[in-house]
Amino acid sequence: MNNVERLNDFLLRVTSDDNLTTTHIGVCTALVVAWISNGLNNPFNVSRRKLMGTARIKSSTTYHKVIADLASRNYLKYEPSYHPAKGSQVHIL
Repeated sequence: MNNVERLNDFLLRVTSDDNLTTTHIGVCTALVVAWISNGLNNPFNVSRRKLMGTARIKSSTTYHKVIADLASRNYLKYEPSYHPAKGSQVHIL
């Protein structure tokens, strides 16, 4: 599956999952923006601060809860980094 097909599949899954909240959708939208900005390369690095800003989330606890939930539902694989310049790695599944 190429990355454009993976993007389309990801968006279809997200928009059809009735178990996702508006916060989940906001984080998914932020991830898609970051993914496209990174040339649809998979995996790609993200900044928690930038994703939270794009998703309009103010609480890092909420952010981490949603990311963990999306990972447990097999939307993504998230590898946190504690290096401020490198960012965490996200792999869209």
